[in-house]
Amino acid sequence: MLTDESLEFARQHIFWFYDTDFYPKPFEFKALWHSWEEVKQYLISTPIQQLQTTNPKVLPWLKAKGGYRVVHQLEPLDALIYTALVYICAADIEQARMVPSVACSYRISPTDSSFFAHGSGFPLYRNSCELLSSRHNYVLSTDISDFYNQIYLHRIANSIEAVSTFPKIGSTIENFLMRLNNKASQGIPVGPAASVVLAEAILIDIDQFIANNHVEHVRYVDDIRIFSDSQKELEEILERLVIYLHDQHRLSLSGEKTSIRTTDEFLHEELQNQYQLEKLEILNDIEAGNPYEIYEEPEDADALDDAEDNTSEDNLSQTLLDALVRAKNFGYVDLAVLRAIIRRAKSQKIPDLAEFILTDIAFFRPVINDVALYLDSLPSAALLKLKALFSSLCSDRKLESLSTRVWMEWLLTRHPDLLQEQAIRKYVYSGNTIAASSAAIIQKNQAWAKQAKQNLLSLASWNRRASIYSLSALSNDEKNKFISHIMQNPTMTATDKWVCKWVKDGCPELDFVDLDDIFG
Repeated sequence: MLTDESLEFARQHIFWFYDTDFYPKPFEFKALWHSWEEVKQYLISTPIQQLQTTNPKVLPWLKAKGGYRVVHQLEPLDALIYTALVYICAADIEQARMVPSVACSYRISPTDSSFFAHGSGFPLYRNSCELLSSRHNYVLSTDISDFYNQIYLHRIANSIEAVSTFPKIGSTIENFLMRLNNKASQGIPVGPAASVVLAEAILIDIDQFIANNHVEHVRYVDDIRIFSDSQKELEEILERLVIYLHDQHRLSLSGEKTSIRTTDEFLHEELQNQYQLEKLEILNDIEAGNPYEIYEEPEDADALDDAEDNTSEDNLSQTLLDALVRAKNFGYVDLAVLRAIIRRAKSQKIPDLAEFILTDIAFFRPVINDVALYLDSLPSAALLKLKALFSSLCSDRKLESLSTRVWMEWLLTRHPDLLQEQAIRKYVYSGNTIAASSAAIIQKNQAWAKQAKQNLLSLASWNRRASIYSLSALSNDEKNKFISHIMQNPTMTATDKWVCKWVKDGCPELDFVDLDDIFG
């Protein structure tokens, strides 16, 4: 079922982007790339039902308007399999979707490494809403409750089988996800880009059902807007849609997010009020682009650099900081605006936002992943100036939420100068094994690595591999002898052994993957 092409796409996708939006990328992928031909042959030659799968990691992620959703990180090998399987049917799913002016979100166009080559689609969604509002008097607004977690896997299989030219790919994906879910038949992982593709597959027939009612509509993921000149007609369509979603997908609509309004009210409340216009102005000023596209420098980048002086850099820095202050003053977290500002600051390595963000880190928890990636992009000297602030945050226990810990541990263990602070060291070493292992490696903490050897084989998968990684802090002789010993243990998984090989070979990193070498 897995092919050379699909696995090469999965490797490129994870190498250039992420395995999930909500966790740092695991070091294990470096080990898989190191033994890539062996890994690929193993995945191609082994029937998928015989490949070992493990329940994903889960994390409570704070929503913008309060409450939490559960997000996921798959085992590295599972992430490769999932991405490769969805790649096989992605083009067929896109072919079956309605036109971009209706199904606006993330148009699927698999390239060398990305599922989505044309941006998020949100500007098109906004334009379509404005156009249809000018044609009609009323709009029905609604969205599907807890969409990703409520999707039935058998419905995914049926949706894919109906459109795909690849035999049994739908049922293969269903069975794989069932194993990930510990046989639960409901819910797809939240975080991987592949899940966005599967969500769009589920929505194909929902778009068709709405169109069969002879009305115009627009949809962004599970947010649906249906337009008509008759309020009564929209009430009747709403009832039919509720029944259809229940009968065909066992999905339901959110009561608090469902309403029928005049299009004038809709435009004012959602698109053209002062807040929305200010938000649009900010986004137009600092839009960072599609996070699933590889950023390419313009051909005349050197000339542009020569032409720009420090004043223009200062202006951009002040513009972004002003925008961040304005966004915070909105009164609640606007994910699109905050992400755009922070990602633009990251792309330009602008340090001036860092202190403002860290001083009120609790406010930025819904975008803590973007915050950490931004801080990591800054020059070492800029981060060093924040050492006292990081230390204070650790001492005052302001970095203790689970999502904040995952990302702050990752950040702090990438910068040796920060680990010189006692409060920061205590924060990191008192965290999970993965963080402590990373700190031990960067500090060459032999004592921690020697202790990790004692119970390594009794640890669960993620912690076991982290402990294997920490052996890098030991002498080559001690490291290699112990690795040779544990490699013989029957409890070691394929991924464990590839990590062992990588550590034994000195943890080499793949500096660059030439896409042309693979895809021509």
